[in-house]
This record gives sequence, structure tokens and C-alpha cells, in this order.
Amino acid sequence: MRPGPGLPDRSSIARDTIEARRLFEENIDAIHKRDRARYLATYLQTSTLARNGPSGLELGYENWSARGSSQWPDTLIATNLRVVPLSPGVVYGTYCYSVTQKDTTSNGVSERVFVRTSAGWRIAVTTAFGLPPGTPRQCK
Repeated sequence: MRPGPGLPDRSSIARDTIEARRLFEENIDAIHKRDRARYLATYLQTSTLARNGPSGLELGYENWSARGSSQWPDTLIATNLRVVPLSPGVVYGTYCYSVTQKDTTSNGVSERVFVRTSAGWRIAVTTAFGLPPGTPRQCK
């Protein structure tokens, strides 16, 4: 069965998924290499960039503390990286993380929403939710 008018074909969905995953891996690799310019280049640089975590939703690229921060985790272990196409040009991604910073290790789940733009794929939404201390690290 062929897709109807306006519906994406399987090859475009597969291409979106591959391209979003490539950007996801680029984002994590930039963290590993402590390459701030490369890291920031993976995000939408607009007022609609959404960042969410335990302290709540924040919007905007200009006021994002990561732009001027010189801090990096001592280690980041990202596992179970998964991407799921949502619609043409939009892909959801998630991974489990273990971060060590100054002898303190935290575990959690991070999410991304990737969007295709005229400048290429960018992260439009990023989240990180740590697990409470003492919670066994579980991620499927």
C-alpha cells in the first residue's frame, strides 16, 4: 500500500530518523569532547527552544545558562539511545544517563525533540530528569 497524498513515505521517515539520530550522537559527542560551539550548534537558537527538568520549563536560547557556562561533567555515560519519528521533520529521542561531577554521580533520563529546519536538524526540546538518590538505575 502506498501512502496517500500528504503522507510521508517510509524512506522519508527512515531518513528523518537517521538524520535526527546523527544529530543526537553529535550532541552527546560534543559533551564528551567539551566542545561548547559544536554542542550549542545542535540546538534551535530561538526563543522557542524548550528546556525542562526538575526546576520546570524554561524557554529561549538567549537566556540559556549553558551558553556561557564553562562547566562540563567529568564523565557522561549515555545508554539506551532511542529515536522515534513523530511526524515528517519531527523526531523524539531519549537516553539514560549517568553523570559524574566532582565525585558525585547522578543517573536519570534525558529527552530531545528534533526538528528539521532550513539550516538542518536542530534540537527544539531538551529535558533531563535525575533519579532520586539511591534509586537503582533502570532504563529500558
